Amino acid sequence: MKKISITLLFLSAGLLFGQVGINTPNPKAILHIDGSKNNEATGNISPANQADDVVISSNGFIGIGTNSPATSIDIKTKGTAASPISGLTIQDGSQYENYVLTSDANGRGLWKPIILGLTRGVNGAGVNIPFQASSTYVYTGSYIDLGPGKWLVSITQIVAPIGTNLAAADWMWLRSTFSDETGIAVGDLGVRSNDVNSMPRFMSTQIQGPTSMSAGNSRYTMTTGNVYIENTSGTTKRYKYIVGNAVVAGTATSATSINAYGGNWSENLIYATPTN
Repeated sequence: MKKISITLLFLSAGLLFGQVGINTPNPKAILHIDGSKNNEATGNISPANQADDVVISSNGFIGIGTNSPATSIDIKTKGTAASPISGLTIQDGSQYENYVLTSDANGRGLWKPIILGLTRGVNGAGVNIPFQASSTYVYTGSYIDLGPGKWLVSITQIVAPIGTNLAAADWMWLRSTFSDETGIAVGDLGVRSNDVNSMPRFMSTQIQGPTSMSAGNSRYTMTTGNVYIENTSGTTKRYKYIVGNAVVAGTATSATSINAYGGNWSENLIYATPTN
């Protein structure tokens, strides 16, 4: 009886401090299950034979299809980039084709349709831009607040010339972008933010003559474009819409200008979509 007790004691110690293999004499983790009982008896286990294994490592990681889990739950299948094989199935009643797994504030997952999160900007007063060349930008009063991450900012603006007539050879190319400077007011000079660091950096527009302002044919037009912003600050930032750096051909004059560019026109819109 004493011999049996001692034997059981040693077996228990092995289970507590060693590695337990089920269907394998060659366990590679605290708990190692070889589903098909096809692992090598000694040495390393081939990736092909690991495909049906489940392990729990000494740091508590669970490996499915791998004997060396690198995360809390590490799942590997025989899939390739060309022919992927799903390693995860969650059927909670909310699953549906093309849904994505989302989470609430507590991390509880739920299948939901993809919703493109739009962030809308605020239209400001706008600024008058004279029909003259410039190398600087001014703040229009319009802005958008963006959290950390990568954003594609879409801009739609009305272009409304006022003042004296433009001849057919008169045109102006006008650029716009975003500044993250603090303390600037509408009409103040602004500098492009370093967060606008990838293409596209500018949304541009053109005014082209001829126009006859007195006849009311000022040739309004709409312009639409995008600017790419990457906020790496870790917090929400305000990006102010600035316009300028104009190129002019023909007769440059301050008597003609774009009226309240970037202002609160009914057609104007600034919004952003995340691209992370």
